[in-house]
Amino acid sequence: MQSDHVKLLDAGMGKTLSLKGVKIPPTIWSANALLVAPEIVVEIHKENIDAGADIITTNSYGVIRGELAKEGIESKYKELNQIAGQLAKRANSETGSQALIAGSLPPQNGSYRPDRVLSRELLGPLYREQVEALDDYVDLFLCETMSTIEETVAAVTAAIESGKPVFAGLTLHDEKAGYLRSGENVQAAIE
Repeated sequence: MQSDHVKLLDAGMGKTLSLKGVKIPPTIWSANALLVAPEIVVEIHKENIDAGADIITTNSYGVIRGELAKEGIESKYKELNQIAGQLAKRANSETGSQALIAGSLPPQNGSYRPDRVLSRELLGPLYREQVEALDDYVDLFLCETMSTIEETVAAVTAAIESGKPVFAGLTLHDEKAGYLRSGENVQAAIE
């Protein structure tokens, strides 16, 4: 995936779904759209492609086993990840696009909450399971809004095992420049 030019990613799926009137519950968040509004997910992917996105991201940010359990739908975990991948592929197919598809790997126990990050021993199997569910549909993996080094290493390690390119997005501390939300130094995270 080496390139000598900038790659544009898509817009935020959750916010766009909300703007289009899709209910975004606090537990399963944007994953609800996979159940109640899959056509709108495809529409948003197409809008991003039409706007020039080189990479679109699966709507799997809200597909978290623990959150699905709170809604009584944990058994749909693999299926929802696969639907997220299928919808992104469908948008590419229907637009004739060559956009790459990134499999979204989210924090497993709350976004922007370093105090809730699970141990690497618990995170590893969760991320491997999500990578496996998305793998047939994606060109790369995007570890999103990682707030600790431990969480980042667990997600990146699972994604690398797929043999596909991996991007990691870290979320920074609101008041301390150069630090993750966990208080860990950004330079330490990069190393």
